[in-house]
Amino acid sequence: MLIQQDIHPPVTSQQAGARTLTGGGGGVIARQQALALQMGSELDPGIKRGQEPNEDTLSVIRGEIPTTPSKPFVLLMVADGMGGQADGQEASRRAVQLLSAYVSDSLRSPQATPETFLPLLRAGVQYANRVLYQRNQEQCTNMGTTMTATLVVDATAYVAHVGDSRCYLYRESVGLSQLTQDHSLVAALAAAGIIRPEDIYTHPRRNLIYRCLGEKLSVEVDTSTVPLAAGDVLLLCSDGLWEMVRDPQIAAILASPTGDPSHTADALVQAALAGGGEDNISALVARVSDV
Repeated sequence: MLIQQDIHPPVTSQQAGARTLTGGGGGVIARQQALALQMGSELDPGIKRGQEPNEDTLSVIRGEIPTTPSKPFVLLMVADGMGGQADGQEASRRAVQLLSAYVSDSLRSPQATPETFLPLLRAGVQYANRVLYQRNQEQCTNMGTTMTATLVVDATAYVAHVGDSRCYLYRESVGLSQLTQDHSLVAALAAAGIIRPEDIYTHPRRNLIYRCLGEKLSVEVDTSTVPLAAGDVLLLCSDGLWEMVRDPQIAAILASPTGDPSHTADALVQAALAGGGEDNISALVARVSDV
């Protein structure tokens, strides 16, 4: 894989080899099928939790699948920890490390094919869940985390998701699409018609989720695949962003003609801060373009 630019210095985990973004950053990576993926990120503790440990983790890893010819891949991840400040921070970071290592190791296999990408991504999330669950059992802790991960190979995004962090796709001809479903009480109530969709932002129990990593020995992982085209923009974010910034405003920011994903990520975080900044805020933006 040709890395044309690295804006943010890497922070490498010895266990996972993950590039963890603890602040803003980005880069441009050339990919096959005459497409390029340009990335930018921003993470902020928020206004109301600014003095507490940040429970969000953003991560990007890159590598090559040893096919003939080799194929570059990019794995984007956002995790939002819970279970007490220190435990929440550890849970999100550990989950990202575990998933990074699992996917990287699996993609090094000569048997890695497009048909295996989604199953291995799902298996990686389930593996991270088991490790966190076993840690909770052994140490009597209650750590947990959401996980939203997107693996990009060629012109396809493979998405795996647990919790209420989100993955969005912005496409000019369609607008903004939410690729993930929130595993939260308010989302279930809205889907059942018990509350209005707009009530999910103000409901007193809006922070309750019914699915996360670390709570049970096994976890159901939602997965999907999305074909990508030049001009598409992917956004992975925690609830600290989307609860403060409504979808129409997110769409307007992603549609900005400036095109710089680092600036886009910063604009999203600034909008969340302006909206109240009630939680940790993370935004990971990936823009697809012609080479």
